[in-house]
Amino acid sequence: MIVSVIIPSYNHQQYIAQAITSVLGQTWPEIDLIVIDDASTDDSAGVINRILAERGGFRFVRRQQNRGLISSLNQGLEMAKGQYFCELASDDFLPHDSIEKRARFFADHQGHVALFADAFRVEGDMETGTRVLEDDKRRCLFRQSDPLPSMLQGVLPIFATGMFRTEILRKIGGFDPQYKCYEDLEMPVLLTLAGKVGFLDEPVLCRREHATNVSSTTATIRTDKILCYEKLSRNPDLATYTSLIRYQLRRSYLALGRHLTAHGGGNVYERGIFQNAWGHALRDFRLLWHLLKWGRKQN
Repeated sequence: MIVSVIIPSYNHQQYIAQAITSVLGQTWPEIDLIVIDDASTDDSAGVINRILAERGGFRFVRRQQNRGLISSLNQGLEMAKGQYFCELASDDFLPHDSIEKRARFFADHQGHVALFADAFRVEGDMETGTRVLEDDKRRCLFRQSDPLPSMLQGVLPIFATGMFRTEILRKIGGFDPQYKCYEDLEMPVLLTLAGKVGFLDEPVLCRREHATNVSSTTATIRTDKILCYEKLSRNPDLATYTSLIRYQLRRSYLALGRHLTAHGGGNVYERGIFQNAWGHALRDFRLLWHLLKWGRKQN
């Protein structure tokens, strides 16, 4: 059973070596590691090349132009040779038996298309030993007979802990390039529609929290959530959940509206997305108020 691991790298020269070596040191023998550097402006590519020269064991793609996280994931998915696929952020790293634990889960659950798991919390360079999902309702998500309502309301697994059947990811079209960085909502929903999703109640990831990691880019996530809910609202396989999705869409527009009215109207990209909120404003007068206030600032 070959597992493809994709590391999308961007400006993490101080962390990328630990990410790569944590994969090279896994107890699972059949790993197809692909590192894609998205035109980093620091010495990330130099660090990667030095590890490649010293140790080998992975493929390295260095881009000349920055195309974003989702594009890197899709290129990795296209290149993947493994029957299973997972990603590792360039500022995170894996416990030594992470891939083995997940691969053995699939060996014991042949009908599953995906699994998610827990993670250890790392603060800067300090390993805390605490679990991200301690006493968290997300641990029970996939024990529900229908996890979709909870997921659509934002109760989501830690996407970076996931392992997926490569053929299923390709069948559902890979990662949507309209998003800048937020694959966490749509992909778990689509995987749940595609088949059985499991949960491994063990940490398989050391997730780093620091000021510059992509997962903390709140502004980008704010707009990506709107794009995602808009897309999900048009998915015929989710027709049963249309009211819930539209409610979450209005809430997402409202969150963006509050941000825009508090911070001078936003940038061109945010303004372009927020204009579409007019179609939902009559269902939420708070949203209408922010649209009117924001509109006055644009004139």
